Amino acid sequence: MTKPLGIAALVIYYLGLAAAGVQRHLWHDELYTFYIAQAPSLSQLWQDLRLDLNPPLGYLLARAAMQLFGNSAFAVRLPSMAGVLTGSLCLYALVSRRLRPSYGLLAVLIFWSTPALYFATEARPYGLVLGFFGLAMLCWQRAGDSPRPAWAVPTLAFAVTGMMLSHFFAVFFLMPFLLAEFIRLIRLRRPDWPISAALLLPGVLPFFFLHIQTGDAFPPAFQASLRKMASYYYWTLHPEGWVILLGLCIALALRRSGAESRAQAEVPPHTERAFVVGLLALPISVNIAMMLTHGAFFTRYAAPTLFAYPLVLVFLLATSRGSALAMCGLLALYIPIQNLAKARPQALNIAHVHPELPLVAASGLTFLEMDHYEPPETVDRLYYLTGREHALQYAHATLFEGLPAIKQHFPIRARVEAFRDFAQSHPRFLVLGTPDYPEDWLLRYLLAIHAKVEFLGEFPSEYKDSQMFVAEMPGRWENTRPER
Repeated sequence: MTKPLGIAALVIYYLGLAAAGVQRHLWHDELYTFYIAQAPSLSQLWQDLRLDLNPPLGYLLARAAMQLFGNSAFAVRLPSMAGVLTGSLCLYALVSRRLRPSYGLLAVLIFWSTPALYFATEARPYGLVLGFFGLAMLCWQRAGDSPRPAWAVPTLAFAVTGMMLSHFFAVFFLMPFLLAEFIRLIRLRRPDWPISAALLLPGVLPFFFLHIQTGDAFPPAFQASLRKMASYYYWTLHPEGWVILLGLCIALALRRSGAESRAQAEVPPHTERAFVVGLLALPISVNIAMMLTHGAFFTRYAAPTLFAYPLVLVFLLATSRGSALAMCGLLALYIPIQNLAKARPQALNIAHVHPELPLVAASGLTFLEMDHYEPPETVDRLYYLTGREHALQYAHATLFEGLPAIKQHFPIRARVEAFRDFAQSHPRFLVLGTPDYPEDWLLRYLLAIHAKVEFLGEFPSEYKDSQMFVAEMPGRWENTRPER
């Protein structure tokens, strides 16, 4: 497959995958992007950045997209879609240059078998990060050529700047490049000052946003840990890992007897191998940094590591063109099937469930999403309850205690009230929640004070919570000593 045909095939296939993913509801974190990008002025947008703890580029791009295409899920996700496509095409170009276009195609399909494809249709900074990182990766590779293309170093600086303006953790994402440059320094005994400047100078940008910080507590289940270091590699290849393993077996079965192919003989340079090692070490370094501050670690915080899997696997599988094309076919069939399997029901059908009672969302995630998507008759009886003492005692988390202040900035229709005030006025109410979810405290507190909690059933939807309960407060509950 020639490069133009490969690029055209990838773009068409990508657009089909993205068209399916972009239809799902905006989830809690995406709604922050959606609301902040619609701030009435740029100065207000700058002030609202404190609510979401990210640099401004993603919100500005989402704002521009919504001004062009309207305030829709497609528009607010468009920068992420463009970012992941850019990163994917850069990966294709990088691998095709070292091996063949068929291996570039294989690399991209492996990349899309990871959570990268989800980030393409999520209105958060991670799609942008993958786009800028992929561009930086390609420019850095070309900047090592002799003669060096005139565009390589300036475009590298542009890509690194874009990363720094997209996410706070982008400083960590410089590690693979710096490790590779350290190897280059050892081998050549002199630094490459243009490349070093392009990497390091934009790295100061995140420090201009240090005023954007939070004092929220995270539950232990979300905090960085040694276990999360190891589990990162499992979860980013689950459940797709078996498909890649099957592809590896097919490649070995199709391996030609005799001499290895030209593609396999082209071992990557020392700098590129060091770069991949640095990529694979990103989850470890970010986890260590978060462990020191008792911060949370989620898979998305080390998103660029997703590039390491295709870079490693295509060189392991570089045995014959037939083996690469066989695995391409397998992944091209599997990826859309897997995406369809992840589809969830669209509607939450609860209008008939005790319509006379107020409805409390135990999770701030579910509350914000329901507030945005549910009809007025549901939103009119929707509440989120705050209680910092209870949140710390029963969930060790205060992530949603700031909702009263957020309600002043976002167009939230539903009510946010203190638990004590609400329970005094509403001794009987519905709760939509998940009892064992780490950051939710309400159901655990109700059981601790011997409130009557009755399970009403499952109500599947796109929201995090699907279990409905009816709760009735005990007499003189204000004086009840909760059980630990």
